[in-house]
Amino acid sequence: MDDFEGLLPHPPQTPATTSETSGAPDEAAYQVGFTRTLREFALATAHGFTPTERQLVLALTQTVRVYSAARSGKYVSGQRPDWLRGRADALREIIRRRGDTQSSGL
Repeated sequence: MDDFEGLLPHPPQTPATTSETSGAPDEAAYQVGFTRTLREFALATAHGFTPTERQLVLALTQTVRVYSAARSGKYVSGQRPDWLRGRADALREIIRRRGDTQSSGL
C-alpha cells in the first residue's frame, strides 16, 4: 500500500494477472489506469486544487482520442489501450460524481 491509497474512499483491488497473450481485454491494465486516475484526482483535491469541469472534459476527450487511435491499430507510445480505457472511465465517473454533488446542492 502506498501513500495515495488513504486518499481514496474505497481503494479498488488490482488483479494480479494479465492476459497480454490472449485477445481478451487486459483487466489489470484497465484497473491500473482507473485507479491511478482516481488517485491523481484525490491527491489534487487533497492539496487544494479542484479541476474545473472543462479541464476534466478536455482530459477525457484527449484520452478517448488516444484510445481510439490505439484500438484502431495505430502505434501509440505510452500506455496500453486498456489502461487508457480505464482512465477514460475514471474521468467519466469523476464528472458524474461532481454533477450529482452540484445538482444536489441546488
